[in-house]
Amino acid sequence: MTTGTELTTFVTSLNAEATIDPVLLASLVQTAQAVIEEERPWMSLRKTDPSLSVTTSNTWQTAKSFSGITGFSRFYGDIPIKLFDGTSRIERYRLVPFDRRLEYKDVSNTACYDYANGNLYLNGTVPFAGTLYISYVSASTAIDVTTATAVWSAFPSRFLPLVGYYATGIYKGAVDYDSINKLMLPTNAATLQALKNAMEKWDDNLQLSDLEHNDPTESYGHPRSGAINRNDTE
Repeated sequence: MTTGTELTTFVTSLNAEATIDPVLLASLVQTAQAVIEEERPWMSLRKTDPSLSVTTSNTWQTAKSFSGITGFSRFYGDIPIKLFDGTSRIERYRLVPFDRRLEYKDVSNTACYDYANGNLYLNGTVPFAGTLYISYVSASTAIDVTTATAVWSAFPSRFLPLVGYYATGIYKGAVDYDSINKLMLPTNAATLQALKNAMEKWDDNLQLSDLEHNDPTESYGHPRSGAINRNDTE
């Protein structure tokens, strides 16, 4: 199963071959999609955007709009913003609360993000002109249940039925009061959970492979004394 129309057929089958109003089905599927994607920072939804740049004339009042960043949902990581000069120099920026931007306006290597308007502000003095590399978790494109093309491409196609189970469960539990549907809910819920566990295990393995060689005591590629990744005999 890969396409929106295949997902619709799957949901119809789970619903005892009874069709669901297309507008309602689209809403249920997109609700399920949002619930799943917001449960954790999935590896396949983590991105880095390099579309914004700054110069040394940047001030704490210079707004950098995120309107061009596709699917931005939230920042990822302790230091999600890095300024790169294009060669070797990097400055790291941590986020501080937007409602305290006056207190931080002169504090270098900090930044505020205005979620209401989608604008980023760098505090202090920008040391050099360069490109901002912004680490974030994205929201994937809304699933279109009417299209014959592939949907939810951020994840392997084998996990698409999970959205169908979620959507059908919401419908059966909140809309359809048929006694047979009520009896099927526990079985469908168990299948949903098993598939969700498999998806989380898949993502756990991706995250583990990303972290297993990462040493928090390492600085700029050179492990400090006592670091777990040192290969010398000290």
